[in-house]
Amino acid sequence: MKKSPTFFKGMMSVFILAGLIFAHTAFSNTPETLAVLSFNINADKNLDYLKKGISTMLYSRLTCPEKVAVVPPQKMAALEAKLKKFSGKDLVHETARRTGSRYVLYGTITSLSGAFSIDAKVFDTTEKQYMAFFEQSQNSDDLIKKMDCIAAAINHKVFDRTTVTWEQMEQEKQKNLNKLKNQNPENLMQMPAGWQPEEKVGWKVWKYLF
Repeated sequence: MKKSPTFFKGMMSVFILAGLIFAHTAFSNTPETLAVLSFNINADKNLDYLKKGISTMLYSRLTCPEKVAVVPPQKMAALEAKLKKFSGKDLVHETARRTGSRYVLYGTITSLSGAFSIDAKVFDTTEKQYMAFFEQSQNSDDLIKKMDCIAAAINHKVFDRTTVTWEQMEQEKQKNLNKLKNQNPENLMQMPAGWQPEEKVGWKVWKYLF
């Protein structure tokens, strides 16, 4: 039985539609890639042992199957040995190029009188923008916990993922706000130590950084 031209046109439309759906699904399921550079540590004693632990922890906390693929720490360690001549935006660009990553995480830990400040930035090399994160730790024992908070904030703010740690942070924030409400009204204008105003946590245009 001979098929009509209309039949063939209908079949072609079905195949084309199926192909478009498949392509869209495949693209949608492609995870974003993130490269995590070793944190610089400014301290009066050798704390290099922290670098490996932090890199491993961030790899674990930020990896999300089908959504975020983090470059393995072993691969990053080998790559960083070849990137020593780069710094600033050149380091970010070269890291992104060699790992095929859209996002690059770079940070610094500064120790002063036994306390630590953690500054981290996530660079979106496609949109030429970055997002900054900050935490403070009173001692080295609390440092990993604070890094976990930064990882939770990155997951939520950059990759739209809500984790258990983020929920705990929000609960603690609300608890402190409720405590302030029960005190003098002027305390409502104060920001508890270690907090950042919400408006400071957001994407900033890259050109203002470099």
